[in-house]
Amino acid sequence: MLSYQHGYHAGSFADVHKHTALCLLLDHLLKKSAAFCFVDSHAGRGRYDLTDAQAQRTGEWQGGIGRLVGTGASRAKSAGLRRYLDIVSSFNSDGGLRHYPGSPSIACSMMRKIDRLDFIEPHPAEHLALRAAFRHDKRVHVHKRDAFELLPSLIPPIVRRGMVLIDPSYEVKTDYQTVPNLVETVVGRWPSGIFAIWYPILPDDRHLPLVALLNALARPLLIAELTGPTPERGLVGTGLAVINPPWQFDKALSSAGEELAACLFGDAGRHRISLAHPAG
Repeated sequence: MLSYQHGYHAGSFADVHKHTALCLLLDHLLKKSAAFCFVDSHAGRGRYDLTDAQAQRTGEWQGGIGRLVGTGASRAKSAGLRRYLDIVSSFNSDGGLRHYPGSPSIACSMMRKIDRLDFIEPHPAEHLALRAAFRHDKRVHVHKRDAFELLPSLIPPIVRRGMVLIDPSYEVKTDYQTVPNLVETVVGRWPSGIFAIWYPILPDDRHLPLVALLNALARPLLIAELTGPTPERGLVGTGLAVINPPWQFDKALSSAGEELAACLFGDAGRHRISLAHPAG
């Protein structure tokens, strides 16, 4: 959707959960010396200024990364949360909290010279900012195309090891059907790839058919959902479906997720994980 700009939501509790999981997945891929790729379907501009007009208008970051840092989570117990917070801190050299790294920046900061990154972003202004941010990075390939059209042509990737992050805005309701259709196509082309699919949890539970369709793909599937107090409007929670989750990823994300729930929402916070394997 060409009107969507993630700057209004950067650093929100949904970003915190998604990016903590991303750090854990990338760390798993880094355990082997072989090169791997990271494909981001809806990359945005890659880095956000939390003092600009978009971030200040919604203030969502204050209930996400702002609250997490404010609770003293720099003393996080879980390795996954510490890793994520260390990366955010690396983008704020003065010790404050002004810059928030999107998934492209997080991935670039973690990956090696031998690895490859493909970022897809069709919004003209976001695409220009994204291209400018990584213009000197030879690992990065930036595409100005609609992800639902382009992604199947990038799969399987040139580097046959890695992961894909699929995280549209879902402002278009048909995304709830388009996403599982896209996932079925790309998983069929790259059965060994790791696929992380983000989705919002709204009061009307419109995400449930999407999750059911992903479950029907007959692949190992992890579902992780972080929820807080029911708001008058907006997100009830944030979800992540991971196809082909790495070994022990569920335990690592469970530990980080429970700590996140407590830091962000107190006693009202909940983090749930389910892990399904195909029959047979």
